[in-house]
Amino acid sequence: MTSDELINNIKDRVDKAKALAITLGSIIGKVSPNSPNKVDEENYTVNVVVDPYTYYKYSFLGRIGVFLGAIDIKTLYFILLRVIGYERSDVKSFLFDNNFVSNVEEETPGTLINNVTLKCEMLTKIDILSSSEPSPADIVIEPQSPVILPNADLIERSLSLNRGLLKVGILDYLDLDVKVSLSLDDLNYHALIIGTTGAGKTSFIKDLISGLYTIGEEGTKVFILDATGDYYHIFLPPDFTDKGVKQGIAEFEKLYGKLNKLETDVIFPITKSWIRKYAKSGKIESITSAYHELYVKPLLDYLDMKGLKVYSSVIGNQIILSNSQWNSKINLHPFFFRYRDVRKILYKLNPYFSEQASHFLKIFSSSKEAKECKTLEELIDLLDDSEFDKFKLHKSTRENILRGLYLLRETELFDLRAQRDLLVNVVKNSGNLIIFDIYNGELDDLSQKILTYYFLDRLFAFRERQMREGNIKGRFLIIIDEAHRFFPSSKGGEEDTNYVKRVAGKIATMMRLGRRRKIGFIFSTHNPSDLSDIIVQLANTKFIFRISKEIAEQLGLTPTEAKMLSWERNGVAYLISPWLRQGKVKIKVPVPPPIGHYDLSKT
Repeated sequence: MTSDELINNIKDRVDKAKALAITLGSIIGKVSPNSPNKVDEENYTVNVVVDPYTYYKYSFLGRIGVFLGAIDIKTLYFILLRVIGYERSDVKSFLFDNNFVSNVEEETPGTLINNVTLKCEMLTKIDILSSSEPSPADIVIEPQSPVILPNADLIERSLSLNRGLLKVGILDYLDLDVKVSLSLDDLNYHALIIGTTGAGKTSFIKDLISGLYTIGEEGTKVFILDATGDYYHIFLPPDFTDKGVKQGIAEFEKLYGKLNKLETDVIFPITKSWIRKYAKSGKIESITSAYHELYVKPLLDYLDMKGLKVYSSVIGNQIILSNSQWNSKINLHPFFFRYRDVRKILYKLNPYFSEQASHFLKIFSSSKEAKECKTLEELIDLLDDSEFDKFKLHKSTRENILRGLYLLRETELFDLRAQRDLLVNVVKNSGNLIIFDIYNGELDDLSQKILTYYFLDRLFAFRERQMREGNIKGRFLIIIDEAHRFFPSSKGGEEDTNYVKRVAGKIATMMRLGRRRKIGFIFSTHNPSDLSDIIVQLANTKFIFRISKEIAEQLGLTPTEAKMLSWERNGVAYLISPWLRQGKVKIKVPVPPPIGHYDLSKT
């Protein structure tokens, strides 16, 4: 090839690069013809020159983190760039040395009319003409290659932000609606949501619930463990009278469309005291009416005071709500333990049983005497010194067994004279949104932990049977807010050590084996150091909302990112995922969510 042919070839590529750039965004500059671009084992950088007119036109130029795109003259590849620094100087700096001091009154704006150099890191490259997938930007970009402000779709494609149906928010970047989404299969590898109080964690979880409900994947069931009182009322309409809520709804609708109806199944543990105090009888209709009066009606009265009228009715075990903007329904499922149903798993029902105590109860539960017992009370009466002597148990083990059984009895969750629904039937026949309401039943901390452990154990057993029968459809997603309450780090006394060991083993098993069984967890907490290490390790996807700089750095943010995040507004978070091209992106989520989100006490 002659020099003339080479020049014509380059000229042709320059014309094609400019034409391609125009179709992909707005041209703002070019790759510097003077500063060298570097591609080696340590550097993937490029210098971009922007004229002063363009620099002053766009207010965001001057900030780091801005996304640009270059169309390489040689290959015609699109290369996504991220600005990591600027070189900006006065024209006088070219005329005088750095020690020159001028009189402030003599400064002239004209000396600012010079080019600005943007230092950029190369992220990914795409062969636009062949519609290829993004790959690492491992080429040196030709000087004079046109540089653009890429459109939203191109940024989304270059960063592989559209992974699937679950849209988690938009990129926190300028005013572009760059959607960020996960594959539903990503949830099989678990997620952890971290942030300080008021940063938007609970609101975001409700966004996820709303999104999953809207997607409606066949066979998928979302289980919400509500120990905080933040989720049992999600079937209520959002507060349409609030301007901020309207904005949150609008942001959600951009991602999914309109959500104006919701059906939930609520599993509600009842105790002897609760029935005696609030329900006229143990019949399911009476329990549902009491639930409505105690926990639903106060919220409806609150909405009525704000000018949002919602009509409700109770039919059997259903609570039905409606107005011109919203329709929803609760299917209430009262729950308590019957000794005969849990006899075989009694040894692991109380997570505070020691290993020796659990081993004895597992053996004893299969004995003729244990099988003849009708209630937990009868079992306790049966266990006397002669039974313990038969198994030659140590005194401390006897005490642990009796103390553990007494604690189970004191929960008042056993052998009630009332109607209830079996957990396995609820899971099998319910819709795709199930709430374990362990907040409203006046349950103590131990009762909540026992129920949590039991629910997890039974869900896993149910899913295991489905897998062995080849009958797995959709996925089970289990949402646990304030997760450190149930899965704490290894601290405390001997009994706490037994509890931590037991629950850590259970959660580790479910998280590791759950991937094949399509069981995914979504945990939320304020501080990961309060949480079992296994959860932090096995949660592949992390959402980090406003939190202290030290915690953010421990989770993988740079010192600068962590510092800026500690000052961020509500609803902004870093998404860290091994499936993202760059490993992490900063997102904005809809705040508040498009479903019930009220901060009222039980009174």
